[in-house]
Amino acid sequence: MSAVAKASLPKSVYPEESLAVAAIVLGRRARIELSAKGKRWLIAVGANSSAASPDALLGEFLNEALSHARRQARLKKFKPFVSIIAGRLLSKGFLAVPADPLEQLEPQVRFDRNQEIEALISAAGKRT
Repeated sequence: MSAVAKASLPKSVYPEESLAVAAIVLGRRARIELSAKGKRWLIAVGANSSAASPDALLGEFLNEALSHARRQARLKKFKPFVSIIAGRLLSKGFLAVPADPLEQLEPQVRFDRNQEIEALISAAGKRT
């Protein structure tokens, strides 16, 4: 990597899964190198374009990794409560979405909307 930003992180705070999730979030915008040394992760982040700063990408990477780690810790801590709430929601079922009056009057509206949605999903996939 040419210009890189580096960090050393404790494994006790940043699980490997959280680092993987953070790398996925950055996607093709960054090159990420990960190695381990004892109880620490060694991270090097480089930008894939001149528009991005390696320091900014490293900051985003660390933020995403820490956010994921904290969410997972919270879910683990409150797992019994989450199970109760999810169980109650699932036992009641989900209400059906009412039909769109425009789609009922003109079937072409549904066809056009589906094409627009497919185009948006395709465009979003090309950006990542």
